[in-house]
Amino acid sequence: MSSRMPDGSASAAAHLYLREEQMRQAYEALLLAWRSLNAECDTILRENGLGSAHHRILFLVSSHENITPSVLLERLGITKQSLGRALNDLKERQMIEQGYDANDRRLRPLRLTEKGLQIEQRLFRLIRGVMTNAYREAGVSAVEGFRRVLAPLQENSEGKIG
Repeated sequence: MSSRMPDGSASAAAHLYLREEQMRQAYEALLLAWRSLNAECDTILRENGLGSAHHRILFLVSSHENITPSVLLERLGITKQSLGRALNDLKERQMIEQGYDANDRRLRPLRLTEKGLQIEQRLFRLIRGVMTNAYREAGVSAVEGFRRVLAPLQENSEGKIG
């Protein structure tokens, strides 16, 4: 006996997640999740006089060894002026340092200082804790499904976060 429903109902049911109401709920869930993850970090950011732009920069510099400002600019999708302000602030606070590439002196790779690394690790521990709990609650197949949904969304943003 076939598990298919008559009149293409299985096909119709499979596309219920594409309805506008479902899409709005999914988008709202992403917004609320983003807000929740950031809220976990607010106290540490405030204690250090940092904002969300600083946080995203610290995260990307920590996650991508020797990332350059131009790649950082592309990933964040912000203006050069905004990036410059936040980067200069992090340099002045001795959280980020900028060197020269051995093969191309025009490239100015960024690295976290010990101070920057300590703050970024504290922030990421909070995020990792929240995400670990959510992943455990959702289960392996849900996590893989979540990653499959996020992959094309990242491609559409050309690698930008923010």
